[in-house]
Amino acid sequence: MRQLIFILILINFVIYLIILSALRDKILVAFLDVGQGEGVLLKDKKNIFLYDTGKYPSLTIKEIDKILPFYDRKIDILFLSHPDKDHYFASFEILKRYNVRIIGISPKKSNDTHYNQLLNLARQKKIPILVFGRGDKIFDNYFKFFVLHPEKIYNKENDNSLVIKVDGKNSFLLTGDIEREAIESLISCCPRFLKADYFLVPHHGSKYSLNEKFYSLIQPKLSIIQVGSNFYGHPHREILEALKNFSQIWRTDFQKTLIVPQ
Repeated sequence: MRQLIFILILINFVIYLIILSALRDKILVAFLDVGQGEGVLLKDKKNIFLYDTGKYPSLTIKEIDKILPFYDRKIDILFLSHPDKDHYFASFEILKRYNVRIIGISPKKSNDTHYNQLLNLARQKKIPILVFGRGDKIFDNYFKFFVLHPEKIYNKENDNSLVIKVDGKNSFLLTGDIEREAIESLISCCPRFLKADYFLVPHHGSKYSLNEKFYSLIQPKLSIIQVGSNFYGHPHREILEALKNFSQIWRTDFQKTLIVPQ
């Protein structure tokens, strides 16, 4: 009887190790359903990255917990595209729950009180804060991150958003809330770098980010609009009509979190 119990325990332990190994080795990119906001999780076998966190901590943590193993309590780089609450505010909870190794931000200084409190909290925790701009690159064991924007300080806060092209098995273009001026700069500077399989549509589908030439250079397989209930009318009809000519559309308010295995 004791021998049987020991064998059963051993079998369960082996199964547990297999499950843990499978979770650890999973490589994916997830466009999270965080309501009216933005958050993209990137995970390879060794590192975890987060591009924005959304505004509502409970929504963001709930979605991350569905994807990351319970024992993964580190974020290697937290990229904050710009100081809009629907892009950064849940970062307070991320800093509480996770060991964030590096925070990457846009060069534009902000007067947003909560954003500055967040950066001060990071400094208290001795988390390095790196300022990224056009031309910066980060290569890990799987993903390659190319910072395409900004290359200068823009008058409009949204146009200072970090735009990052991510290459893995698939390619991803993450765009924050960029609008007309930033989009025109990207078209001028790096048209060949814009092509991507998965395109995070700027500014939750705002008509102020509409540019069909931009879409034609990206040539996405799928355009993702991260959006929730809002008073702005996002996504605007003009954006939806234009995007239909270039790719299929995934909306997190309708289709929820999108997980792209790698």
